[in-house]
Amino acid sequence: MVELDGVHFVRPIPPTDVSNPADTLLISGQERDLLCALSYVHLACGQSAQSLALLRLVAHDNCQDIDLLRIFAYALISEGLGGEALAILDRLDTLDDQPSSRLPLMLLRAHALRRAGRQDEARAVFQSYVSLRGATVLINKPTEGSA
Repeated sequence: MVELDGVHFVRPIPPTDVSNPADTLLISGQERDLLCALSYVHLACGQSAQSLALLRLVAHDNCQDIDLLRIFAYALISEGLGGEALAILDRLDTLDDQPSSRLPLMLLRAHALRRAGRQDEARAVFQSYVSLRGATVLINKPTEGSA
């Protein structure tokens, strides 16, 4: 702290050079889980900007965490960043091979396309989602008289 004419000034912290990956601090699994939980709470409370800030601390270009990427895509969509969300959804398409993920990811893609201003594509993806969802409900619906 520097004092000039009775006024206290705080010296700014110099920016950290992150060009060398060895110089960056990695967070632990518990810290990552805490940041994800906090971001989820912010998102659930309608504070998507705060959620996104926390998620950006955890997510990086080579992230392979499917659950984190799902929340990240949703936060981006909530903040109106459809283009960024589409990039995350493209990554999820390659990482998440669970059949049960296809419909939710399709719905997220429709929202991301809408937020990116690509209305016609968003409408087409949403229509595909609705038709596939309807087909899934019919397949899974129990018939009358069954146990």
